[in-house]
Amino acid sequence: MASDTKKYVQRILDKLKKGSPLHANLPCEGELHIDRPVPYLLVYRVPPDGEDAFTSTLGKTESAYLVAPDTPACAVTPIIRAIANAMADKFGGFMLLEVWLSARMDASPFTIHICQKSALAVTEKLQLELQHIQLYQTQGIDIALEKSKKVPAPPYYREVFSIEEARKREIILIGLEIAPFYINQQTGTPYPLFLRELRENFGKALRKSFFEFIRIKTSYSAAHFEMLGTTELHEDVWKMDEKLAEYSNQFDFLLLVTPINAQEAWESFSKSKYRKNPVFHYRPMPIDPELIKRKLYNLPIEDIMDPTIAYLFRDKRNEIDRMLNMLSDREKPDFMYSSQQVFGKVEESLLDIASAILVASEPQRPPVENEMLDAYAFAELAKGELEYLKQQYDPVSTAVRVRDDVEGVMVSRGTLNIGSRYRISKDRAFSLLQHEVGTHVATYYNGMAQPFKLFYVGVPGYEQLQEGLAVLSEYMTGGLTNQRMRTLAARVITVHHMLAGNPFADTFGLLVDKYLFKPEAAFYIAMRVYRGGGLTKDAVYLKGLLNVIEYVKQGKDIAHLLVGKIRQDYLPIIEELMHRRLLKPLPLRPKFLEKPYIKKINDIKKDGSVFKMIG
Repeated sequence: MASDTKKYVQRILDKLKKGSPLHANLPCEGELHIDRPVPYLLVYRVPPDGEDAFTSTLGKTESAYLVAPDTPACAVTPIIRAIANAMADKFGGFMLLEVWLSARMDASPFTIHICQKSALAVTEKLQLELQHIQLYQTQGIDIALEKSKKVPAPPYYREVFSIEEARKREIILIGLEIAPFYINQQTGTPYPLFLRELRENFGKALRKSFFEFIRIKTSYSAAHFEMLGTTELHEDVWKMDEKLAEYSNQFDFLLLVTPINAQEAWESFSKSKYRKNPVFHYRPMPIDPELIKRKLYNLPIEDIMDPTIAYLFRDKRNEIDRMLNMLSDREKPDFMYSSQQVFGKVEESLLDIASAILVASEPQRPPVENEMLDAYAFAELAKGELEYLKQQYDPVSTAVRVRDDVEGVMVSRGTLNIGSRYRISKDRAFSLLQHEVGTHVATYYNGMAQPFKLFYVGVPGYEQLQEGLAVLSEYMTGGLTNQRMRTLAARVITVHHMLAGNPFADTFGLLVDKYLFKPEAAFYIAMRVYRGGGLTKDAVYLKGLLNVIEYVKQGKDIAHLLVGKIRQDYLPIIEELMHRRLLKPLPLRPKFLEKPYIKKINDIKKDGSVFKMIG
C-alpha cells in the first residue's frame, strides 16, 4: 500500500473510531458514505467501461456504501479491507455485500454468490426478501443462488479478501449479480418508474438482510431493521422540503373556497322561501396557480436517492397540484372532480352508517339563550387552552382572531379564527376547544417541531385522520352530543346528494324535510359542501372517526397520531423515520389524553362503536 493511501485509510479509520459520520470523496470520482460505524458495507466497484443507472445508485439508499472504480490508479480495495477489518474487530463480525451488473440478458434478475457456509443463513434471508419484492406488471422475481469455492467478485475485478482472510476475521462475503431486466433493450435506458419502485423495494430487502446478519453474528445493537437506514440526508432534501412548504403556504386553500357572504346568502335564500339557490362570493385569488405549478415541477424530486423521502415529496407535490387545479376551477364543474381526487368520495358503507345515525339519534332542543357563549367569550376560553400548550412548548402562539369574514371556527396555520357572529353552548365549549386547539393546533406545532416542514404543512389527505381524531376528542371530553353526531352524518348525506347532481335547494330540502334539521342549520351544512363548486371534504369527519375507533380497538397508541398533520396509512413511514432518528419526540400532549378523559379509551377498546357514542 502506497504511503499516501495509508494516510488516507488512517484518516478514515480515525473517523470511524470516533463514531463520526463519514462522507469521503474517493479517487476517480468515487464516494464513501458511512452514517455511523456499522458491521456491514455495500460495495459497487464501478466497471472499467463505466457505471450503470441502477447498481450505481442503489447503495446510496443505505447507511454504509462505497461506489468507486478499482483500477491501479484509483485503488479502493485497501480502503474496503481496512474498513471491514476495523469493524469486524469492533463488532465481532462484518458483512461485505458487493453488487455488480450481469452481462447476460437471460440471467435471473438476481443471482446471489457465496463461498462460505457461515454466509448461508443471511443469504437465505436475502433470497427470501428479494423474492417478496412486488413490482409493477411482474408476477414475481426469480432469485438464483450459486455456491462456489471462489470468492464472489465481479468478473472484471479481483476479490477483496481471500476465503482464509475472511474466515480469520469473521467476515462474510456475499456477491449479488443483477441482470439488466429494468432496462429497455431497444433504447438502452432504464424504465424510470420501474427503476424507482425497484430501488425502493430493493433497499428494504437489503436492510432486513443486514439486520439478520447483525442479529445472529455481531454485537451491534439494533431493535428494528429500519434503524439501519440512513440517519443523514443530503442538503438538497432540506431545500426541497423548504420549497414544498413555501409553495403550499402561498395560498390558504380553505379560506379561498369559503364564502365571505354566508350570512347575507342565508338571508337571501330565506327570503326566497328556500327556492332560489344562493350565490356565494369569495376572496380574490392572491396567486396565479400556473406559476406555482411551474415552480413545483421544477423541483428535481427524482434525484432524491432516499425512496421514503422521495415518496413523501412526490405525494405532497401531487396534492398541491390538485389543490391548485381546484382554485383555478373555483365555481366551475371541474372543481368537484378535483375535490374527489383530494378528499375522496362517499362509499356505500359510509353512507349506510350516516343514514343509520340520523335514524338512531333524535334531534335535540337548542340550548336556551343564557347557556350560550359569544365569539369573544369563547376566544377567552381558547386562550387558556393555548396557554396550556405553550407551557409544554414555547413556540405555541396564544393569539386568537375574532373575524367578520369567517363563519364558525377555523384553525389556519396554527392560529384559531372565530367568526364574530359565532355562538356556542357552554356545555360544548370545552370539547370544541379540544377539537380545535387540542387536535388541530397541537398537531400543527408537533409537526413544526419536526425537521420536515411537511409535517406541519400537512401530508396529502391528512384531513380525514385530523378530523376523526378531533371528533374523538369531543367524545372523550363529554361534548359529542347527539346533535353534533347528526351534523357529521348529515355532512356525509349532503356530499352524496351533491355528487348525485342535486342542486343546493333540493339538498337543503332533504335535510329539513327528511332529517328534521332547522332551516338555518341545514343551510350551513349545505353551504360547506356546495362551496367552491362542490367540496367533498366534509364527508371525512365521520369516516375519520370510524377509522380512529378501529385504530383504538386494535390497542394502538393514539398519541402516535399526533406527530403532525399526517394520515393513517403514513404510520409505517412515521415509524421508519423514527427508527432512523429523522423525527423528534412530540413536545405537546393535549388535555384529552390526560386524566380523567383518557379513561374513555378503555371503553372504546372493549366494544367501541360509533353508535355507542350516541346519547
